[in-house]
Formats: sequence, C-alpha cells, structure tokens
Amino acid sequence: MRFRDRRDAGQQLAQVLEPYRHTDSVVFALPRGGVVLGVEIAKALHLPLDLVIPRKIGHPFNPEYAICATSEGGQLICNEFERTHVDPQWLEGAAAREREEAARRRQRYLHGRPPIPLEGKTAILVDDGIATGLTMRAALADVQQRHPNKVVIAVPIIPPETAALLRSEGAEVAAVDIPEIFLGAVGAYYDDFRQVTDEEVITLLREDPLLFAQPAYRPLANTLTRAGALTLGEVTTERFPNGELYVSVSTPVRGLPSLLLGANMPPDEHLLSLLLVCHTLKKEGAARVTALLPYLAYTRQDDDAAGQSMAAAWLGQIFQASGIDAVITIDIHSEEARTLMPMRVTSLSPASLFAEVIRDNGWRDASVVAPDEGALARSEAVRHAAGIDTPLIHCVKVRTPQGVSSALQGTPQPRAVIVDDMLDTGGTLLACCRELRQAGAEEIRIMVTHGLFTGERWQQLWEHGVTRIYCTDSVPQACRMSDDRIVVISVQPLIAQELRTARAA
Repeated sequence: MRFRDRRDAGQQLAQVLEPYRHTDSVVFALPRGGVVLGVEIAKALHLPLDLVIPRKIGHPFNPEYAICATSEGGQLICNEFERTHVDPQWLEGAAAREREEAARRRQRYLHGRPPIPLEGKTAILVDDGIATGLTMRAALADVQQRHPNKVVIAVPIIPPETAALLRSEGAEVAAVDIPEIFLGAVGAYYDDFRQVTDEEVITLLREDPLLFAQPAYRPLANTLTRAGALTLGEVTTERFPNGELYVSVSTPVRGLPSLLLGANMPPDEHLLSLLLVCHTLKKEGAARVTALLPYLAYTRQDDDAAGQSMAAAWLGQIFQASGIDAVITIDIHSEEARTLMPMRVTSLSPASLFAEVIRDNGWRDASVVAPDEGALARSEAVRHAAGIDTPLIHCVKVRTPQGVSSALQGTPQPRAVIVDDMLDTGGTLLACCRELRQAGAEEIRIMVTHGLFTGERWQQLWEHGVTRIYCTDSVPQACRMSDDRIVVISVQPLIAQELRTARAA
C-alpha cells in the first residue's frame, strides 16, 4: 500500500471511517502531518475538527531518539527501560518544556479557540501513520481524561503489534493498511512525505470562510466584511465571444470553507453564474461550499402537481451536482421546499428585525396579521418577538377566476401590521388590506422579507390604508426603490450571527 501524499491518505482513510459520517464525533488531528489528513476526514464526514498535541521527549544524549512522550494535559508515556536510565529531574524538566511548546502551538494554530467538548462523544485521533506509537499513546491518554464515549485511532498505516498495543489501552484502531511486515518508517509508504510547516497548519485550520459575492450583492458583502464576519475573496464571471459564461477564482481556496453570496432568481444568468462559481470553488479544492442566498427563488414550486414542474426539487439536485454542500437563506417559502433539498438548508428568521421596528415605532398596540394561512408561523414569530399581547389574526385566501379574495378571521385594532415572506405582484396583500379596512383598521403597515415589487399592481396598496412597507435587502432591487414610504432593513445582523454561531459550534 502506497499513498501519493497526505491528502490522498486522508481521503482513503475517510472511506474507512465512513460509518462515523454525521455522528456525534470529533476529529482530533496530531500536528503537523496529521492535520492534513484530519482536514480531509472532517470535510468528508462533516465532523468538527480539533487538535491534540502530544510532544516527544528525546534522549538527553540523542535528541532524535524518543524515550517518552507527554501531552498537553500532563500525561507522560515512556519506554520504561529508557526511563529508568535517565535523571528523573531532567525528565521532569524536559516534559515541562514540551508541554509549554504544546501550549504555544495550540495558541498559534487555533488562536486561543477553546477545545471542543468531548464528554459522551466519539473521539477520532488522526495521524499520518504510526510506528512505535509513543506519541499516539500520549494523545490517547490525554483524550481519555476528557471522558469520551469511545476513542478511535485512525491512521493510514500501522504495524500490527502497535495496533494491538493501542487496542489494549482502550482504543479502537481504524487503518487503511496493517501490513504483516512493516517497512520500519511511515515515510516509506508515501511518494511525497515532505515536512508540513506551521504556516501550512495555520492555513488548513483557518476557520473564517472566504466570501465570494455576485456583483449585485457586493454592498451586502462589504458590510459583512467590515463587521469582521468574513474575508472577501475575488471571483469574476465573464462571457466568451460566443456568449458562454466562464468563471475565474483568483483567491486560493484549497482546504478552506467558502461562501458564495448571490441569487438564483431571474434573470436566469444569476442561477447559471451561481452554479458555475460554486462548481469552480469545489474544483479548486474548497473544503466546503455554502450558497448564501438571502432570497431562495423557485421554492414556491414545492407541490408534486400532475403535469407541473416541481422546481424546488430540481433546484436541490442541480445545487448538489454543482458542489454546493449547504444553503443559508432568509425566510424560506415553505418547509416542504426545505425537505426537497438533499443538503442542509438553514433558513434565518427576520422576526427580530421586524420586531425591533415595531417597538421603535411604538406599535405594540397593533394587530399582527397573516395575509394567508401560509404566513401564520412567521407572523406569530414577529408578534411574539415584539411582545404584542393582542392575538394574531389572519386572512383565509380564496382564489377565484376574478382573482384573489380573502376572508378575515378576527377583529383588528385600529393599527395593523401585515407580515409575509414576500411582496411580489401584491395580489394577496391587496386582498388582505381590503378586508382589514372594512373591519375597521385605520392604518396598515406591511412587513415582508423579500421585496420583489413585480409590475405595478402592488402600488395600489397605498390606496388601501398602507402607510409604510418594510422589507429587507435580501433582494437587491429593493434597495433601489425611490419611494420614501419603502423602508429597507439589512439582513447583515442575521447572517453575521449565523456565522458566529457556526464557528462556535
């Protein structure tokens, strides 16, 4: 068995560890070489990555010959024969110096990030290979002090006697190969076994994802980077003379998580560009590609109606084929659409943003209104976040050949706030406003996540008691509306908080 390099070894080892995909496990890499494998395994199995840093202690007269190993937690594992032939005071001092070096490396590699809690979880200890197992035994002793449910030692290559020793100390062993005759050195099994530098380890462990943005979302991207949430990468999308799109990524992404902030809504060039950029990022070695789509289009097509397109399912399939590992959006249209996607879809609620506006404007005496039954949950979330005591009321939407009509359920206060996920042509909102006015509402404000403002019909809302329309900047054209009665709220706080939470998990 031979490996091209550590990345190849990590990818092969990830296949051995496939049963741990999406489990309550943590990958612990041993620096430096083990980090290269650990990154590949954590990426492939969607597991968190941390470090365990044992340090060898060389013989006082031959530092290259290891006689003991110590861990960050103070465990000391020794060749007992050699231990009895060195000065105990010297050994104690050497162990203390190596523990200080381990602490220095943790600070440098992880910038003070606290260790991932391990109690009750599975710890997967990863290195680029094991010969005698001295340092791995120190790492094992360290991790066992943190009360994991199980410890798995995962390496590409290990001698059978060393594997047996580690099993006797309470670990399971997962390896690509356990040869009957070991060649004497781990490097003998690699074509490329050059030393890994501190700088490479730091780059591999970089936590902050790179952000790439389609042109329409550059203002939001700049806001995110100014807030310190992300680092902006460079990507361009252009056309060949024959009209074909092509993408150029000028920021190195290998081994790093990447986010693409963009759109999949019409014009259809947005979707094609999104897919091509994501595919290029994955091709260039991005550890994980997340599509950050404040407005996730096509999710209204979530019904399996005979003879009709089911675009939400189609969208999930082409996202997956283009290398997208996860999606973050704001206020997805329906839970049904989320279940049709084969990757994780995180939908962020704008309820806190709208609630803050309600409180700041002194509208806590208003009725919160759902314009149809599909908006009940998001309207209730806003009512609860704003601390409004009056009960939620809603309209039952009825579609007729003449258009959309509504039947109001409940009696509104003189002031009413309609909450929905989008303002498209405005038909549903108009029907709701008519019912509210007939029931006695004197002033109406509308809060929608996505301001599409399609056509001109929505402008009739001003004639039916609407004095303000609030929407987020999830759709760039909302920011270009020239009417002072339309107030745009930034989704930057929602996205920044989600990224902070993801990093802390």
